[in-house]
Amino acid sequence: MVHAKEQIKAVILVGGYGTRLRPLTYTLPKPLVPFANKPILRHQVEALVKAGIKEIILALNYYSEVIIREVRDYSNEFGINIIYSKEQEPLGTAGPLALARKYLEGHTFFVLNSDITCKFPLSEMLSFHRSHGKEGTILSTRVDDPSRYGLVITEEGTSVVETFLEKPKDAVSNRINAGIYILNSSVLDRVELRECSIEREIFPEMAKERQLQVFDLEGFWMDIGQPADYIRGQGMYLKHYREANVDEHSEDGRTFCVENNVVIGRNVKIGKNVTISNSAIFDNVEIGDNVTIRDSIVGWNTKIEDNATVNTCCVLGYATTVERFAILSSVKTFPNESPFKLLEDI
Repeated sequence: MVHAKEQIKAVILVGGYGTRLRPLTYTLPKPLVPFANKPILRHQVEALVKAGIKEIILALNYYSEVIIREVRDYSNEFGINIIYSKEQEPLGTAGPLALARKYLEGHTFFVLNSDITCKFPLSEMLSFHRSHGKEGTILSTRVDDPSRYGLVITEEGTSVVETFLEKPKDAVSNRINAGIYILNSSVLDRVELRECSIEREIFPEMAKERQLQVFDLEGFWMDIGQPADYIRGQGMYLKHYREANVDEHSEDGRTFCVENNVVIGRNVKIGKNVTISNSAIFDNVEIGDNVTIRDSIVGWNTKIEDNATVNTCCVLGYATTVERFAILSSVKTFPNESPFKLLEDI
């Protein structure tokens, strides 16, 4: 927990368009898309509250009114202060810090990207940040394919960041930026109120001055900003609960089935002889008899008729209809459409 006399704040970057999670983000902004039956944003708020954070700034842009409506009750529920900082034009990952400067000055603060799921070791990370006394701490993890991420290179045998490379062509390390930071308020002097990347412009500068340290994450991590990674991240999240002796959970009509990496939302009707694996089924879905769903995300209010098959990373948008005996593989459907009328290859 944080020290009583020190108010640590947090910024969650929720202004992105969520294009990689379309068609789901045609219906809701990415931070509100359900993950394990809770909005992605709520997972992060709960983690921050658990770490003792009392004030959270949401850096808004796209769909801001919808996000504000969703989180309006969080203040009372969690006993926290939520501040809305809305950019009028895209400001990247660093510009929003300049926009929120009046709330952050004089405070150490977390920065969280809105599409990350992990064990959220925020208290441990904060203790580490205090111990080294530098301007910034990056949460880091190791992955099999680092090509899509920023690479963190440290001085040998230390946690001091020597080089920060944002998505280089040639991966020289498998240690990556895990999308959660702790920054001292002095970092605000490095940021301008314009579109600016903290990863491409600010971190390399801090690394040159030896003002950046890395905290290695132990446990699961996933950027769930695109469908295949969403499903993988769901499996990691459920495995974490299984290790905590929670194999199957049902609450308010919602169910998780850990063994098959399946999450089923509220008010879902499932017919006879249905096979579902490695998939997420959102609220108010109707599934007929003899249906197979694998490796897919089924959006809200979708109807899948008898004997249909949905597999290989399909993403069905709001109120899609999948007709009898249809076989869908690797497709995205727009909201309120039958796949036979409109398909988009992934």
